[in-house]
Amino acid sequence: MKRALICFTRPPVPGRTKTRLMPCLSGESCAALHTAFLRDIAAVCGRVDADLYVAFAPEGDWRVLEEIFPAALDVFPQTGEGLGERMHEALSRVLALGYESCVLMGSDLPELTADHLTAAFAALEEADATLGPTADGGYYLVGLKKPCYALFAGQAYGCASVYENTLAAVRAAGLRFRPAPPCRDVDVPEDLRLLRGTVRPGSHTARLLNTLQWEENDP
Repeated sequence: MKRALICFTRPPVPGRTKTRLMPCLSGESCAALHTAFLRDIAAVCGRVDADLYVAFAPEGDWRVLEEIFPAALDVFPQTGEGLGERMHEALSRVLALGYESCVLMGSDLPELTADHLTAAFAALEEADATLGPTADGGYYLVGLKKPCYALFAGQAYGCASVYENTLAAVRAAGLRFRPAPPCRDVDVPEDLRLLRGTVRPGSHTARLLNTLQWEENDP
């Protein structure tokens, strides 16, 4: 099966990325943390049998993403008015290249492993759609075999029912569904506290956190 991955992200720009962590980290440290997350994701993607693409929010110097993701077949700007439309457009663009399945994931995922992504593709061998839940009621990953705008239309992102609402849209569209494994994302200071106890030793994120403990206020 011809498979594709999309990392859905933004360039790591101080003051414009991971801003919900800025009460405890500087803008520069937030951007450095985002960069570490991206480097770890790039390494994980390299262990999965799928072509890699990067869809970025068109702000800042996006060319840094080409350096972080040297194996990506394309690094392209997100298009569309809202988050749901942008995800739909990215999935549609890549699936139009002839892939049988495509998994789009976020970038705030320092605990992501190749097993998460492999399981998502395994779900798509039996189903039309998959979602990977997060602890806050959202999802970090969505996978499809064919574009389906109904999954994204009218969704209110950032609330605690995003996963359940999207799952309801999957079922309303008549799509077969299999879940992907859960994974924690990092959005707020409490997530950062938890990450310090679970981060993979030797990862880019782990090495950066060791320096942030000294340089920044403890979150």
